[in-house]
Amino acid sequence: MMKKFVGLIFIGLFSSLLFAEEGDGKFAPSKKEVPAYVVFGPRLGAGMVFQSQEEFSEEMRNLFSGGPYYPYYSVFGFNLEWRYLLGESSDHFALQLLLMGMGVEQSIFIPVGALMMGYRHHSGFEFGAGPLANVGGIGVVIAMGYTYVRNGVYIPFNIAFQIPNYRFKPAITVLGGFNFRIE
Repeated sequence: MMKKFVGLIFIGLFSSLLFAEEGDGKFAPSKKEVPAYVVFGPRLGAGMVFQSQEEFSEEMRNLFSGGPYYPYYSVFGFNLEWRYLLGESSDHFALQLLLMGMGVEQSIFIPVGALMMGYRHHSGFEFGAGPLANVGGIGVVIAMGYTYVRNGVYIPFNIAFQIPNYRFKPAITVLGGFNFRIE
């Protein structure tokens, strides 16, 4: 299953090449500064850990009293993003800082932070990866999605996958929200 998932990620990452604009093929470095700007906004989502309810509940009891706990969770938080435009197009590299809380529907609060580095095509397609930290440890998350732009408001829709390691089980999270450009 993991090989299929990794294959799908690579297909998604490189499918943006199909939408790329053709150029003259010559490398001509720009002499002007790289234009950059910052956007900020809330995030809302839900996710699940690929683990049985009993195992998940047992792990959560090591961190929190009470229970039972379920491997489904809500996500609330904020996104701060630095965008670095590429040439004259609206394509850009992005560096995102996500600060979120998970699990409030189960009367717990799990703080989560992620630093995502990625690319957004002018069509809105985006992908990125980066480190993730929460009370359970440190891991890696990869994400892909699409951002709509309407009247100066950026509306992202993303699917993120937490890569399993010895501390984390695999998890998937769906996030949405909106951003405004900070002047």
